[in-house]
Amino acid sequence: MKKKPTGFVAICQCGKIVGALDYTRTDRKDVGKILGQWLSDGCTVEPRFADQWCERITGCECGGIEQQVQHYEVCDFEG
Repeated sequence: MKKKPTGFVAICQCGKIVGALDYTRTDRKDVGKILGQWLSDGCTVEPRFADQWCERITGCECGGIEQQVQHYEVCDFEG
């Protein structure tokens, strides 16, 4: 049986993770907007299927993403 994703990450063309989304806690309309923005920015969107996951978000090195971040972690831990 196929699992549904628990979240998504955006990977810039330079290979850095520049965004993360917890699918289980985000309004569906917002999910569509965020995923669409990542795709229009030229990012690769990868789903996450684990019950618990954590990603380190960093600013891209190519300047391709408008919003630059220093370092940020997004974790989805139940309990």
